Amino acid sequence: MGDRERTHDRHHIPPPVPGATQTATGTYVVSDKLFLDGFKERIHELFLTLLGLPGHVQQVQQEFNRLSNSNLPYDRKLAVGRKAFEQIVKAAKYASIDFPQQTFRIASVSRTFYVERQNGRVTSSERYEP
Repeated sequence: MGDRERTHDRHHIPPPVPGATQTATGTYVVSDKLFLDGFKERIHELFLTLLGLPGHVQQVQQEFNRLSNSNLPYDRKLAVGRKAFEQIVKAAKYASIDFPQQTFRIASVSRTFYVERQNGRVTSSERYEP
């Protein structure tokens, strides 16, 4: 990470909460940005191997569950969830493996996200599913 202050890691992702948080250096950041930064760290491992994929998908879904159960307002949950899913799709594009469709859900905003990679081509979608 270089000289950049590390405010998160993949095993201790800050919860998605409303408001701002002060970092150790005194910088104020939007609290859900810290969640997204940690989420991004978790994504680094998502598509390493086909054998490890189910476990990593489960761990990522747990973070979506934390988001779903958070105190963020509906619109913010949806925005943060979409941003998190964008990170998944970006990681899928750089993956060295193909994988079948993977599903991620944010129940409290009735959204399900789908991503797959076949023959090096990534497809993704979002659906409203109450």
